[in-house]
Amino acid sequence: MRTVERFLKKVPQYTRNMRHLRSVAQHGTPRKWVNLARVEIERKLRRIEVKGMPYLLIIDPCNYCNLRCPLCPTGMGTLGRKQAFLSLEHFKLYFDPLADYLFEAYMHNWGESLLNKEVYKMIAHAQARNVGTNLSSNLSATTSSDLDNLLDCGLEYLVVSLDGTSEESYSKYRVRGVYQNVVDNLSDLIRRRNQRRLRTPVIEWQFIVMKQNEHELETAEAMAKKLGVDLLRFIPVGMPYDTVDRKAVADEWFPITVAGREHMPDSVEQQFGQANKPSPCFYLYRSMVVNPDGGVTPCCVVFKEESDFGQLPVGDIRQLWNNDHYQSGRSLFSPSNAPRKLETICDGCDIFGKYDKPVQMSGAGTGTAAKGGGCGAHRGAEAEREEPLVTIQRMVND
Repeated sequence: MRTVERFLKKVPQYTRNMRHLRSVAQHGTPRKWVNLARVEIERKLRRIEVKGMPYLLIIDPCNYCNLRCPLCPTGMGTLGRKQAFLSLEHFKLYFDPLADYLFEAYMHNWGESLLNKEVYKMIAHAQARNVGTNLSSNLSATTSSDLDNLLDCGLEYLVVSLDGTSEESYSKYRVRGVYQNVVDNLSDLIRRRNQRRLRTPVIEWQFIVMKQNEHELETAEAMAKKLGVDLLRFIPVGMPYDTVDRKAVADEWFPITVAGREHMPDSVEQQFGQANKPSPCFYLYRSMVVNPDGGVTPCCVVFKEESDFGQLPVGDIRQLWNNDHYQSGRSLFSPSNAPRKLETICDGCDIFGKYDKPVQMSGAGTGTAAKGGGCGAHRGAEAEREEPLVTIQRMVND
């Protein structure tokens, strides 16, 4: 099997095993380990109201971007949310109540995080609280001082989005990006890290496999060895959850010479070759997703403000984690019904298989209805932000 298909035939979130093992070992405490086990048991039992707390935080330093990627709502101008930069003060307000449970904080989501110059202080704060950090960047407009700051702040893992080995293939998707800038910045960062004999950040080259670059996969493998990246990771392309004409998008972007994990022959999955992911949805148990404005979404796939599950800061984070929106979302994968069932964006999601039961809606809720299908590949074709800890996942035999 080719290297690319060893990646594409897996659920994308399950392809960074060693990283997660390191996080559990390096940042674990008895309290965190007990919480981790509780979360995974409650997910396995399909509990609606949970005692476990999220052990992964996806928090967006900004939802601005210098690129205009055509499968990304930020790039297309369809984000449906006010754009903002997260301040260090508000980062601490959102982060600190969860810190005692967290193994990792994902410092990216819908924007280019390095546009927010306070992100380095946020990373340093998280590391000081014994929480590992990772960040995804396009490295297209990165300055020399940004490279030094990435090395100085304590960042543990960096994902570099580079989808091609030529300007022609790269610029087809990374509109406004400069291919040679990315390659030069990536090479320079690795050189500086090695020169200083630093072990972190671990540097991953993330390559989204699409129709216009699928002929460059072997070239990418050779180039990765030459650059000295720690990992070249191929991931499947996807489309926004509210895409109306999936077939047209798939015809333009989905590759044709590689195979994915599972295909739905009678429909078009929102992420290439990723039909029928194991249920129940892991986002609703493992991770909290926070936008720069403090809005909490159910997963990193969802971006519009109208689909929010809550708003930070709050007096009781546990109450938010078990509010009617979260319980309604989890009930879609459970034989039990939520006490006050709301219709949320999760109702229209087709990433994870639902529990087969009659739909019961009470008159108490006025949740946001899902429109335009359901959740798909987050940020269109961008990096996976929710990374489940696979050792526990295997223990409960998903």
